[in-house]
Amino acid sequence: MIDRRALLGLALLLPLQQAASALAEEPRKRLLVLDFELVDTSNEPVDQSAEHAKRLARARDDIGAGLAARGVYDVVDRAPIAADLDAILKQTYIRTCNGCELTLARKAGADLVLTGVVNKVSTLILSMGVSIARVSTSELIYHQGFDFRGDNDQSWARATKFFVDRIARDPLN
Repeated sequence: MIDRRALLGLALLLPLQQAASALAEEPRKRLLVLDFELVDTSNEPVDQSAEHAKRLARARDDIGAGLAARGVYDVVDRAPIAADLDAILKQTYIRTCNGCELTLARKAGADLVLTGVVNKVSTLILSMGVSIARVSTSELIYHQGFDFRGDNDQSWARATKFFVDRIARDPLN
């Protein structure tokens, strides 16, 4: 004879299992992570543009790789839009291109686009801001900035890890 409590328990679990299956099968949003930019108002006498270019690229790559590794988003390859991106960056910045990031994201097949800006006030005081926009509506759905200390590889890595952790805790759709 079948235990009624066990049967009732199975009946209650079945909808939960179906819901979990549906969520597991839901495709992840496709995220295009664009190049990060630097606004340097420190007026330091030493040219650090090569080091900053490496750190900006690493920040972009680490945030994209971190979000992909955690299964938060499918990160879109930038290769198909590389020529378009290069042409834009020869004329202006992403932050001042009047919506070109959305055009690039559409062309790349992304649902969301992430941009980032680092402001360097001095060797000790920097801030990083990250924004995510929904491509279909052009709506800014996430923006957060914070200060970090030290213009070195370690402090930049901690800053990018912060954003990966923050966005992974509460993914945007």
